[in-house]
Amino acid sequence: MSLKQRDFSDADFDEIDALLSQLTEEELECLAGEVDPDDPHLPPSERCRDQTKKQPTGPYDREKLLKFLEDQGKNEKDWEQNKEYKKEIRGKVWVPPPKPVQEEHPELDHVTTEWDEILSGASEAEIVELAAILGFTGLVNQVQFHAAEKNDSGIIFGGWNAAAKSETLKFVPPEPDNKTDVEESIKLLQENDSTLTSLNLNNIKNISHERMKQIIEAMKTNTNCKNLSMANIEMPDSVAKTIVEMLEDNTTLLTLNIESNLLTGLVIADVCRATLKNQTLIDLRLSNQRAQILGTKVEMDIANSISQNSTLLRLGIHFNTLGPRAKVQDVLKRNWDNLRLKRINEKNQQSSANGDEDQE
Repeated sequence: MSLKQRDFSDADFDEIDALLSQLTEEELECLAGEVDPDDPHLPPSERCRDQTKKQPTGPYDREKLLKFLEDQGKNEKDWEQNKEYKKEIRGKVWVPPPKPVQEEHPELDHVTTEWDEILSGASEAEIVELAAILGFTGLVNQVQFHAAEKNDSGIIFGGWNAAAKSETLKFVPPEPDNKTDVEESIKLLQENDSTLTSLNLNNIKNISHERMKQIIEAMKTNTNCKNLSMANIEMPDSVAKTIVEMLEDNTTLLTLNIESNLLTGLVIADVCRATLKNQTLIDLRLSNQRAQILGTKVEMDIANSISQNSTLLRLGIHFNTLGPRAKVQDVLKRNWDNLRLKRINEKNQQSSANGDEDQE
């Protein structure tokens, strides 16, 4: 029981003093060591008495203490090992498996073919050339393989360890400029000429905005031109708005390419929405515009417009959001399936009609 819980009201302190006076000095020190350190009747300095018997060595000196510990560590003897170290191998020792013995077939030694004499007399370079012709790409380098494909006799095949030397750079002429006459094209479109079924104005830099609008205005009433390409001509939004009107009026255009221009997201969404009126367009390309990131709202608007189109088969546009991208992919796949089923039904109807004619 703790001293806090004991009741000392009936204790006779005179008897306690008499008992303590009969104890020796050693017994008093032993009794003082057994005092409860939580006794509130004792001062804090007496609850845990100092048991150090050495004389004080003076003030604290860190350098002197470190030197004393270092000397003590050097002078003290190391602990003796209880057990001497012995190298022991525990577990199973790995032994490599025996090599498989190759079976000998002495009956095949006398078998000869017509190729033995040819191969025995061929040089190493000729064998390398034969390996390249047979397509053993692991035995020859890239230069030897391509030389064998092209049947180039000017290449020295060398041996098995021949280095693949660099080939001479082949000059490829640049693509010629687009020579399409814009004025003549506008005239043919306005006259609805039957010979003009495809118009390519890609990469022509000097087309004015007025000429672009004239071309698009002429396409509103044209019934012969089915492919229109106006990529990389620096087309702005003001011209693209006339394309929206043209798509709502034209019923013969199948392919429209206006990539790499200066269109914004809202105009791109309007172009996709304009294809819903007639639904005759099957290929629409709108990628690489000024607005690299259309935004989630515009992409959802485009996806909703494409989901209502039942004829569009190819759409060239980059979606940054997964939802619109997956939605457009499903719609295009559905349109391809519908086109395939339509073609099969037409083929079946034609075959059934031919069968009825043969019976008559």
